[in-house]
Amino acid sequence: MIGMMAIIRYSTKKILFSRKAVVSVLIAIFIAAVMGYAATQDLERLPAGADFMDALILFFFMPIIAMIYGASIIRDEIEDKSITQILTSPLDRTFAYLGYYISLVISLSIVMVLIVTVGFLSFFGQTGIDSDALGIYFSVCILSIIGSMVYSSLFLLISLPFKRPLYLGLFYAFIWEGFIGSLGGRIQEVAIKHYIRSIGSDWISHGSISGYNASGIGYSSSVLVGITIFFLAIGILYFRVKEFP
Repeated sequence: MIGMMAIIRYSTKKILFSRKAVVSVLIAIFIAAVMGYAATQDLERLPAGADFMDALILFFFMPIIAMIYGASIIRDEIEDKSITQILTSPLDRTFAYLGYYISLVISLSIVMVLIVTVGFLSFFGQTGIDSDALGIYFSVCILSIIGSMVYSSLFLLISLPFKRPLYLGLFYAFIWEGFIGSLGGRIQEVAIKHYIRSIGSDWISHGSISGYNASGIGYSSSVLVGITIFFLAIGILYFRVKEFP
């Protein structure tokens, strides 16, 4: 446990203060600009705010940010050979992999909550913050944390067998989640974001997400837990047997 905690502390700090943090800052600025401008338009306050936070954060940017961080955390250490210290230590590889996963979840959750907060304040700071607006804010924050847990397990796994995992990550984030996840009908159910937004449709009573063609909240929760455990298990097994250069 001591070794795993050391990985969590080191990797979390490394992720949050890496050069990739610039991308998160730019995304936050973009969201602030779009939602800040939207607040000046003649829109219904609660539905519009919920729609923008759903479309910009849950639907579009959440898998992209998870991909940027998750697909590189282990791969970067393989490239610069720093992972050798982990592999040659007495720490079991299972705990090492879980340490990377937990640090990624913590980092992504912090980044996503900060981005949600920026978007929320830029819109509702101008139109008014009340209990309904706060309900939307806290719901999106929790959904972002749930998304961080699921996407982290996926993109951490992707980073192991591929030397350029960002390419596959980009395909998944834009084509699989972005395009296929936006199609109508049951084909949406092959995208992770469908189940995250399905839970959101039960929590948020404003905007288009409240009328989303959702799966049941119990079923969606079970699918997300199952996906996370499955990707984690495969990642741990692969990490234990893989020979790193």
